[in-house]
Amino acid sequence: MGWVDVVRGVLGFGVAVVRHALRALRGRDIALWGAGTAFFTALGVVPALLLALRGVGVLFGGELVTENLGLLGEALPAAQPAGDALRALGHAALTASWPALLSALLAACLCGEGLRRGFVQVAGLPSSGRTGWLGRLGFLPALITSPLLLALALALAPQIAPDYQTGGWAAARGVLVSFHLVWVLLAVVLLPVLITTGPNALDARTTAAGAISTAAVLAGFLHGFVLFLAIPVDWAFPFAGLRGPAVVGALGLWLYLLHIVLLLCYRLLLSARSLRSPTTG
Repeated sequence: MGWVDVVRGVLGFGVAVVRHALRALRGRDIALWGAGTAFFTALGVVPALLLALRGVGVLFGGELVTENLGLLGEALPAAQPAGDALRALGHAALTASWPALLSALLAACLCGEGLRRGFVQVAGLPSSGRTGWLGRLGFLPALITSPLLLALALALAPQIAPDYQTGGWAAARGVLVSFHLVWVLLAVVLLPVLITTGPNALDARTTAAGAISTAAVLAGFLHGFVLFLAIPVDWAFPFAGLRGPAVVGALGLWLYLLHIVLLLCYRLLLSARSLRSPTTG
């Protein structure tokens, strides 16, 4: 079998997977599932970041959090300044009391509940009274590993941030490096998420390939958000100049779109599993 036959076979399988996924989604409201999943993540993402940053501070020192978060904030586009928000997040993480962090842990686990509910819906499986708790508990491995992964990203900030600020070919190099960094980190996070938070609808081979491929898509989407931050538009204009609701609305929209992409990727993985092993459904 030549390489032309291999490429033809891969493309044919890819087309079959897309067609299978579209048939599975016909007449189903994935937009509603994405909104529901995004709602849970909106409640849990800041507490999860607080816990991860506190873990970085405990393991590697608070300077890594404060200094390198500041570098990342300065490297982001100035059209929609985010540096002050990042610095405030880092300060809150390092100074929060332990009772506050415990409550943050409970809130952060809501990310897992939302993901499991979304995955169950996409897989066409029945929900139960245990769905929420299984999702929350299944998200704990991702929370446990998050300080190490975030520490790696922060440690590389002094190398990546100057490229973003320089512009030109240096910025292209920074985007290339940051894309691959985010890709790897997301793949490491998605693997336990698909295993422990998902409804066990995927085999091991599809789960591993799905974590890598889905992470690549999400990494590109997140870099698209950075590009969105560079657009010099007034977010507050549709909100009569109210900056707070405008920021919440813009971030909520991108969070919603991110989860639509995630659920679509999960549906493609389910379809790939079904076509490779028809007896599994």
